[in-house]
Amino acid sequence: MLPLCAVIISMPIYEYTCAACGATFSHLWRSIQTASDAPAPACPTCASPQTQRVLSRVTVLGGMGGLTPGEQAAAGAQEARLASITPKEQIDRLRGA
Repeated sequence: MLPLCAVIISMPIYEYTCAACGATFSHLWRSIQTASDAPAPACPTCASPQTQRVLSRVTVLGGMGGLTPGEQAAAGAQEARLASITPKEQIDRLRGA
């Protein structure tokens, strides 16, 4: 069995939008070469061939370089704790006044 990353690289999923009805849909291709050579798939909603590939948003998590939702929450909590601490300079100014 291939590792998950090999499957993703070998079988890309592209996002398309339909010019006729405005629907957005995803299409799984067997290979990057097939996706490059074949015409865009017809819209599954209205069957129009007037579809165009669009740039999809991606999210990078965990070991791939980004933060997982749990890590994001912990980082946000740490930032909130640090923001609630009064800086030493401000304390000194308040004591001197």
